[in-house]
Amino acid sequence: MLELRINGFGGQGSVTLAHLLAQAALENGEQGQALPFFGVERRGAPVRAAVRMSPTTIHAHSQCELPDYVVVMSEKLIKAAVSEGITEIGTVIINAPHAVAVDKHPTWQLDADAIAREAGLFSADGPFINIPLFGAVCRVLNIPQNIMEQTIMNKWPGSGERNLGAAGKAYNTVTQISV
Repeated sequence: MLELRINGFGGQGSVTLAHLLAQAALENGEQGQALPFFGVERRGAPVRAAVRMSPTTIHAHSQCELPDYVVVMSEKLIKAAVSEGITEIGTVIINAPHAVAVDKHPTWQLDADAIAREAGLFSADGPFINIPLFGAVCRVLNIPQNIMEQTIMNKWPGSGERNLGAAGKAYNTVTQISV
């Protein structure tokens, strides 16, 4: 079973990203589970969500304590996200405009903000970075691009073209950083 935690700020789409990843697992013939963490979160405060994926039935329903992957939606959260817990060989996926390596952990990087802005994906609070991050995470997890695209079109039938473009660009440009 694969466990993944998403660390972001309220309003960045952490919960939507978790639901998209769980749905992509289902579209890919696996089991998927999205675990939003609701506390006293508010827009702009640190938040988290988690995802489990497995080829067999998932029996756990608790939060992920030591995930295999951590998605960091803002480089301001790197230290907190890693210190919150990750397996020793866990992988970190970071939204940052430049390469950021995390000690002892394989790291992938993309500039989700720039990709979202380029695609015209905005809210009143800023760019929708969860869509590019969805594409990047699918690539890192070896979820086929057609499954990623199918998940987006099922979520937004008839109006997902900008989302497809942003996720596709992220899928093809996320970069592994040498440790």
